[in-house]
Amino acid sequence: MSNYTVIARRWRPKRFDEVIGQPHIVTTIRNSMRYNRVAHAYLFSGPRGVGKTSIARILAKAVNCTQPNDGEPCGVCTCCTSVDAGKFVDVMEIDAATNTGIDDIRELRETVRYLPMEGRYKVYIIDEAHRLSANAFDGLLKTLEEPARHNIFVLATTEPDKMPHTILSRCQHFAFRRIKESEIIEQLKKVCDHEGVQYDDAIFSYIVREADGSMRDAESLLDQIIAYSGKSISEKDVIDVIGVVERDTIYRIVQAVVNDEPQTGLELAEQALEQGYDAYQLYKGLITFLREMLLTKIWEGKPPFVFTDEEESERILSLMKGLEYYEVQNMLNHALRSEDLIRGVFPRISLEVLLINLYNLSRLHDVEAMIGSSHSARTSAVTGSAEIEAAPNSVQAPKSQRRPEPEGAPRREEPRKPQSSSPKDLSIKGFVEYLKTQRPFVAGILESLDVRIEGDGIAVTLDRKDSFIGKDNSTIEEVRKYAAEFFGRPMTLQFHEPLGEREDGIEDYVKEAESLFKM
Repeated sequence: MSNYTVIARRWRPKRFDEVIGQPHIVTTIRNSMRYNRVAHAYLFSGPRGVGKTSIARILAKAVNCTQPNDGEPCGVCTCCTSVDAGKFVDVMEIDAATNTGIDDIRELRETVRYLPMEGRYKVYIIDEAHRLSANAFDGLLKTLEEPARHNIFVLATTEPDKMPHTILSRCQHFAFRRIKESEIIEQLKKVCDHEGVQYDDAIFSYIVREADGSMRDAESLLDQIIAYSGKSISEKDVIDVIGVVERDTIYRIVQAVVNDEPQTGLELAEQALEQGYDAYQLYKGLITFLREMLLTKIWEGKPPFVFTDEEESERILSLMKGLEYYEVQNMLNHALRSEDLIRGVFPRISLEVLLINLYNLSRLHDVEAMIGSSHSARTSAVTGSAEIEAAPNSVQAPKSQRRPEPEGAPRREEPRKPQSSSPKDLSIKGFVEYLKTQRPFVAGILESLDVRIEGDGIAVTLDRKDSFIGKDNSTIEEVRKYAAEFFGRPMTLQFHEPLGEREDGIEDYVKEAESLFKM
């Protein structure tokens, strides 16, 4: 049986121009090779599987290559082929997760004194460097403070915040990024084409979501899927291997929630659980789908960075009809806060409660409409907005042609001219929204308090932390002015302390002090 090399190793980049997703790092390091400005210590930080050790090996080849070309290693000389094969004696890879002690660093310090045996530089690649002990860091620090010219250190870590600042200050720090989903998909398609594997385009969206920006994880998943399905990969194969819930199931669950069919949604979730999926897999699929709904609503179509086919995008758009983006945002926020419960002791019950809560949130649009109409009716009754108004088609005679009123007769109110051609929400909520355009800070305070209309005035119930607003005369006058502009008539402004509470004034403190110190 021949020895099989996994895809992630066979497709590991061997040159700088083969590195995917890290152009800012590749350009800098390649230029340092080109202009002979090689540093003695580098720190590569970033998520797993994004190319940290791969670039470290390419750097080791570039500084030792006998025939470099514009900062790139040639890939054919003895040094390059030996590094690729892991046999170059002047390149040492150290796993800090298992070699964490000071004794391991002492051994390293002994070897750095000796000149390279084959190349120009000895390159030490320390993986998971944050796992070193405090004593080991102290020992490494002394080596980095006075490095020999022939030594280069490359420290790779996924948790740079755990690295001592004394180490960080002596290294050139390069922060690696998660690789874009589009770049991962392009690479996976290239691998499949090279391997002679047929595929459906829909399979890659599942892989990139699971890989979460890691090229190595994506290639490892693809290797596993090819081993399962052979030379032709279907969407069902990917679902079976990865263990994700089928997109159609998630779509039907959300559709049932939005279409006022909570029983159907719960039945679909129960069927998925009976098929062997766990609650957290359903939860992850739900989060992903709600996120795509939200972005699709904002873009009013398929966002450029969401990888779904046209049919799927159309289904999402049809599902979003009648929903505002903030409603989906509320559902997504609530779902995100439920992760700990789904991972807890009662995952099935937590998932069922989550679906019911999402159903309730999807009904908030109707509830808000009912509350808004009720509040407007109540406000109209309180503020006397049922006053006589001019009919839309009525025309009033000029003042000079109007018949004078008999002396002593009750004066008739003139019809009040509408403020604008479009109806205005003459409620406290509408006034606060208007005030946000004039005095956002004051509007934010009023929004958090109990504010209501009482006759021709606005009553505000204060609390302790915002009581200062009731004593600021300039602010009070401004609010009165804006209220008159908004409601079309003078409005008083009254402040009340909450029941059972009273804010002590300076006089109260003075009286208390006098009573305490009175002889």
